[in-house]
Amino acid sequence: MKRIEMKLTRMAMIAICSAALAAPTYLLAQDTSAAPPPPAAGQGPGGHMGGPRMSPAERDAHQLEMLTKRLSLTADQQTAIKQIQADSTAKMEALHTDTSTPREQKHDKAMQMMTDRQTAIRAVLTADQQTKYDAMTAEMKEHMKDRMHGMGDGNAPPPPPPPPQP
Repeated sequence: MKRIEMKLTRMAMIAICSAALAAPTYLLAQDTSAAPPPPAAGQGPGGHMGGPRMSPAERDAHQLEMLTKRLSLTADQQTAIKQIQADSTAKMEALHTDTSTPREQKHDKAMQMMTDRQTAIRAVLTADQQTKYDAMTAEMKEHMKDRMHGMGDGNAPPPPPPPPQP
């Protein structure tokens, strides 16, 4: 049972980081009318591991659910984080549709928006929750860094599972 929980937690963290790191890539896309490439072997219909891509609202709900479970969020914290997510998603969508910002600058702005989102979420948490949240985000950044630098060929083995928590 613990192994299943660890696997589900890991999948949730991957979804969060994927959303964080995919946003700048999404913003830099030049031609949205072109058909997407077929998924690589072992990938879901959305072209990435785990199945179809989630909408921003679905990603936000998934992240909130995962944070609620991992950090034991209170109802007030859930409400505050949901608002942070909504504001952040609206800003990201506005950046995506902004034609006045040069393409090169959109990536930097998107990364700053993600940092702002994480800072705002962190401010809602208790000191103990912040420590856990920091560990989660650090783990996901490392995972995404590995994935972005050579492990994204679809044939690489998954990273080893995290060490068991006491």
